[in-house]
Amino acid sequence: MFLFLVIIAGILFLGIGGWGLFWFLVQSGAVVQKALEPPTTDSRDYSLEQGREIRGEDL
Repeated sequence: MFLFLVIIAGILFLGIGGWGLFWFLVQSGAVVQKALEPPTTDSRDYSLEQGREIRGEDL
């Protein structure tokens, strides 16, 4: 009976450890994929969609 419980506990331990390793690799892959994306650049071309200029006294 004791050997059976040890085997079951070992299987559970390996399963949980395997799931943790799998989750770590998935998260690491997501981080690496995001890091490999090209950086965003700001065009600094700001315009208002309303088509009118806003002055200091309008605020």
